[in-house]
Amino acid sequence: MIKIGDQKVKDVLAEIHRAMQRKVKKGSQVKEDIVRENRIFSIICRDHDIEPRKCAVKMGERFGCSLTGNEVIQVLRSRKLSNQSERKELLQWAGEVADYFAKALGGSRESYEKFEKRRKEPALKSGKKHDSQDRMAALMIYEKYPEIDIYDDSDSLMLLGSTLARYFFYDMADAVSEVYGFPQHREEKKKVQPAPAKQMTYEQALKRISQLENTLERTNTMLQDLQDEFDEQLEASKAKELADFFTRLNSEKYGCILDELLVVRKGMDELRKNNYELPIEINGLLIMVKKLIQFVRDSHIEPIMKINSVKEVVASDVEFCNYEGTPFASMDETKKVKVVSPGWIYKDKELQISRPKFKEEENEQ
Repeated sequence: MIKIGDQKVKDVLAEIHRAMQRKVKKGSQVKEDIVRENRIFSIICRDHDIEPRKCAVKMGERFGCSLTGNEVIQVLRSRKLSNQSERKELLQWAGEVADYFAKALGGSRESYEKFEKRRKEPALKSGKKHDSQDRMAALMIYEKYPEIDIYDDSDSLMLLGSTLARYFFYDMADAVSEVYGFPQHREEKKKVQPAPAKQMTYEQALKRISQLENTLERTNTMLQDLQDEFDEQLEASKAKELADFFTRLNSEKYGCILDELLVVRKGMDELRKNNYELPIEINGLLIMVKKLIQFVRDSHIEPIMKINSVKEVVASDVEFCNYEGTPFASMDETKKVKVVSPGWIYKDKELQISRPKFKEEENEQ
């Protein structure tokens, strides 16, 4: 338990709050996707083994969000957190960082040095840094030690994307070093507390210049990282718009055009095999169909399954599909189903356009 009443702890938290206010101002245009990601991250910080469906339920209970387990999976996949073992490694690392930070916040120099060392290390055992590890560490600190949230900064943290959250995490470390006089990670000499005198000594002036140079360097780096993040978000937004377009195209409202293209193509192939001469009047229509199929392929939109194929499935096989038929009596019961809609996916970004649709086949007597 952190002693929130201690004056130096209060001073650190006040510095952290000021840093948060600066970050929130820079990230004034908040995206719903960012908030959703951070909320999901905060839930898995509390329960490392939580399943996507249960996470979706927790999102509803804690934040009033309506999500499906599949949507949670999509978020984890987009942030490279779908691998369960790597996710556990990341969360374990973040938990260790949070524990060191809590003790450093109480004034432990040894814990601060361990915190500085651990937070710079790769979170994954493969030796790679995870894109979201600093963001996850900041969230983990507030989830494990909610008593430090005297300014409601955890709510503001939900508004920060990866770059701003990462630099806020750096600010949290700097706040501890500022108050306790611990050496910052960019400095070689021990930090000296400013003298109460109004006029700086030569050494204090040099120290202040060094601090300002570090701040300027970090700000410039943060601005470049924000630009990179914006470019990534723009690319992701384009991919989502493309996926949304094909989702509408394959909706029942427009007659499931993608599915129908597969049916027409199969019919054309059958006619060619039988050497059937098509009326010249419909050649233009067939050319249009071929061009549409080529457009779909060039857009890297691909079917998930083979249409009209017949499969043996159990309940878990149809969990993330649209199933039409009698209920499963048990998890082990098998049913014969026909793929009436193959489902579609945008291959480049692994975005699901539509779910496969199964229809139960009648048992032969």
